[in-house]
Amino acid sequence: MSKTQKRSSIGFWVFYIIFILVLVGFWIYFLNGVIKKDLAIYEAAQPGHVMEELVSKIQEGDLSSMNFVESSSRFESPDVYKDAFTAAIAGKTVTFKENETSYDSNAPVYELYADDAHIATVNIKSVSSEQLMFILSVQEWEIASVTPLYEAGSNEVVIEVPDSYTVSVNGVAVDERELVGEPTDYMEFEIAAQYVEVPKKLTYSISGLVSAPSVEVKDAAGNVVACEQDGNTYTAGFAGGEVPADIADSAVTNAKNISDIYAGDRTLSSMKSLFPEDSYLIPLFQNYINHDLWMYSGHTTPSFSEEATSNYIRYNDSFYSVEVSFVKTMYLPKRSMTVHDKTHNTYYYANINGNWLIVDMISMNEE
Repeated sequence: MSKTQKRSSIGFWVFYIIFILVLVGFWIYFLNGVIKKDLAIYEAAQPGHVMEELVSKIQEGDLSSMNFVESSSRFESPDVYKDAFTAAIAGKTVTFKENETSYDSNAPVYELYADDAHIATVNIKSVSSEQLMFILSVQEWEIASVTPLYEAGSNEVVIEVPDSYTVSVNGVAVDERELVGEPTDYMEFEIAAQYVEVPKKLTYSISGLVSAPSVEVKDAAGNVVACEQDGNTYTAGFAGGEVPADIADSAVTNAKNISDIYAGDRTLSSMKSLFPEDSYLIPLFQNYINHDLWMYSGHTTPSFSEEATSNYIRYNDSFYSVEVSFVKTMYLPKRSMTVHDKTHNTYYYANINGNWLIVDMISMNEE
């Protein structure tokens, strides 16, 4: 081989080696830069960075991402719970860690802590995805929800009312969700319940309130009813009102006629139409006539004074009660004495077959 051919061969291999080194160096430089860049992008796109931003905002007092409506009682404003939450994390360090049972890579779940206290659950979701280097998936994340966690409030309220009444707590209507147990009977309606539908007592209970509640009770007519309060229990009875003129007149007349039975001025048979046929009152009247009527025998014509009606309560369209009071004065010649017989009773009227009948009487006289 000639010297010229040897030099040419050596030059080729030198050039070739240099070319290969340059090419390899180029690809090493290029791939190194691309890989570093893609890895940086991949790292920056991890959901942990979204959590770091969230924690930073919460630590600064920005709770706009938190849904206090979801976690609050419907009887209290979300602001009440927001204020309680703010106070609970004040001065504490907020941290996060992924939920151990979070398996969905597109919707990871994280837990927030204030020092050691668990304060919130965070749901994150992927809103876009891009492939890098055919093996890495870069996702864009956003907060799906932040549910604050805290201990329930210590305030509880129990409300006992007739079933025809409505109740609101902090301006929010109470309904069957707050009912406790079954409706219970009012003992004062035990007799009337044999003839007509009567009210029953409902008990509502609400617990976990942060603030002391404001309770309002209204009767069937929409009138506000005063409640008796014993600790955290509110009880509303039946609120009496003004007696309609026609009911007042008939109530006084009937009460006077019943008093005439006791004085022997009216027969029991003439009054039976005012009571149900099986009324427990008829045997009581008859027993009085048989044994005690002699006390008022031989009296002069009686006179009535201090007539009054009050406390009219319409429980429903077929049932009402009314108080009647008066003083009946009689002179007894055989005993040379004047007696003043005071009547003060509550009369319960029920509509039976279209007629308003007295189904029960309760004495209101002080013993």
